[in-house]
Amino acid sequence: MRGRPPQIQNDAILDAARDVFLEEGHGATTAKIAQRAGVSEGILFYRFKSRSALLAAVIERETLPPVELRDLARTAADSSFEENLEKLVTLTLRSVQKASPFIGIAESSPRSDEVLKLLKNNPNPPPKIVVELIAGYLVEEMRLGRIRKIDPFVVGRVILGSCMDFVRAQHLLPLRGDEKAFTHGLIDLLLHGVAKPPSRQR
Repeated sequence: MRGRPPQIQNDAILDAARDVFLEEGHGATTAKIAQRAGVSEGILFYRFKSRSALLAAVIERETLPPVELRDLARTAADSSFEENLEKLVTLTLRSVQKASPFIGIAESSPRSDEVLKLLKNNPNPPPKIVVELIAGYLVEEMRLGRIRKIDPFVVGRVILGSCMDFVRAQHLLPLRGDEKAFTHGLIDLLLHGVAKPPSRQR
C-alpha cells in the first residue's frame, strides 16, 4: 500500500515556483522548482498536476489584491475622497505591477493556451476581485454622499484597465511621464472629469 505524501505546504512550493519562474521565465523546469522547494517532482505533480497548473496557481496567488485594498471600503470615512483615490490608484497599480511578470510568462509560454484556460476556469479571478473591491469602496463613498451616483463597476474597470495599460506600456513604449504623473493624472480625471465647467452668465 502506498503511503500518503508528506505534508508539504503549498505556499513553499509556490514560493519556489515564483522565484524560479522570475529567474528563468517560461524556461523554468519542474525539476528546478522541486529542487528549490525541497520536494520531489512526484510530490510537486501530486499537488499541481502539471507545470501549467503550477504556473496558473502562482499567477492566481501573486495577483491577489492587497489587504489594504480589501479594507478601503471599511475605512473610507477615515480620509478624504481625494486621499482615498490616491491610495486606491496606488494600490491597484502596485498589484498590477506585481502580477505583470507572471502574466508575461504565461502569454509567452509554449503552453500559453493551457495556462490561460486554467486561469479562466477560476470563477473569481483576481481582476474580477479587484473590480469588485473598487466598486464596493465607491458604493461606500456614495453612501457617505461624497460622490454622485455612478456605475461603480464601470469605474472599477476604468481604474484597473488604466493601470494595466500603463504597466504594459512601460515595457513596450517610451511614454511621456512617470508613475507619479500617471497616478496624479488618473486621480485628477476621476475627481474633475474632462469637460470644462459651464461659464457663468453675467
